[in-house]
Amino acid sequence: MKNGTTLWQAITGNPLRFLGSSWPWRALAYLVTSLPAGGAAVAVTVFGQRTALVVAMITLLVVVAVLSGPIASLERWRLRLIDPVALPAPKPRTTISFANPAARREIGYALLWATILPVVNGLVIALAALTVSSYASPLPSGVFPAIVVVPAGAAGCAYLFAVVAAAQGALARSLLAAPLAERVIELTRSRARLVDAFEAERRRIERDLHDGTQHQLTAVLMQLGLAQLDVREDPERTAKAIGLAYGHTQAALDELRRVIRGIHPAVLTDRGLGLAVTDLARHCPIPVTLDLDLPRRPPAGVEAAAYFCISESLTNGIKHSKAQNIMITARLSDRLLVLEVRDDGIGGADATKGSGINGLADRIGVLEGTLTLSSPLGGPTAIRVELPCG
Repeated sequence: MKNGTTLWQAITGNPLRFLGSSWPWRALAYLVTSLPAGGAAVAVTVFGQRTALVVAMITLLVVVAVLSGPIASLERWRLRLIDPVALPAPKPRTTISFANPAARREIGYALLWATILPVVNGLVIALAALTVSSYASPLPSGVFPAIVVVPAGAAGCAYLFAVVAAAQGALARSLLAAPLAERVIELTRSRARLVDAFEAERRRIERDLHDGTQHQLTAVLMQLGLAQLDVREDPERTAKAIGLAYGHTQAALDELRRVIRGIHPAVLTDRGLGLAVTDLARHCPIPVTLDLDLPRRPPAGVEAAAYFCISESLTNGIKHSKAQNIMITARLSDRLLVLEVRDDGIGGADATKGSGINGLADRIGVLEGTLTLSSPLGGPTAIRVELPCG
């Protein structure tokens, strides 16, 4: 999959490039993995033969309504077979409410998923199988040689799989994506929280400069002033004052470097995310294992967000996890940067209790990325971040 390419674009693009890519196989996998859901339709049919069909349909509706949330989550994950861009999900819900538009769409898609879609996909795959099996029979006279017919039939099956999968993917995306209004509201809230966070960070930097660097530079001025007065009368005292001024200057420089590093580390700007994360791992008091696959540098905003996510995750792990080991994984594909920070600590991290996870989620949300936290009591804790970077 090339940068910016969708399944629809691949279908309508260069045929040789499409047939030589992984798209046909991914489309076939998407259709095949929907077939187990057809068991629900079979079960309803069998149940309906023994009881009233209305009772069977009501039973199916209840079961699908209860399982619509997990089914929708599974489908968002399965959609990645044919769409490299993560599907935005609505806020998790703990109850079933037909008054909730997102819940209604998830229930509607779950009904399609359990009944119509597997039947359609089964028919498509069966048609392709019949087409392929026909190649094994002797070709009648007057038909093009097999060297022409077989590739043409295989190409037709590939396009059939891709078109059906793309259509179902568009249906899934339209029904399972978070509503635009809800996403706009959440994005507005995230940006408001980011504004507050940036203001707090500005005040912290101002305080650090005032209490640290300004104090050191003031001391330098005082020592140099004393040295200027004593340079002729007391050379030894002058030398001592200059030495103190040098020490204060060095301390002020170190403080400035610390403040600047907190804003945006120089190693990230100069050498990229891989080396910046390696530097973080080297200074971490907990042993860190790195598994980085970063063939190129992502966009600057994505790179900065990824760095601070990893930095904050390490900080949280050091402070709260009691972990013995931390694993950092980073994978950069054509259109997505995926990060995971996992530790073997005690778990129990909760984003609802004012942790730094909320700040990370806000930073990721502005870039239309996703952040997932898994931290059961007893551990392990895993933070997974997906950032689009096409």
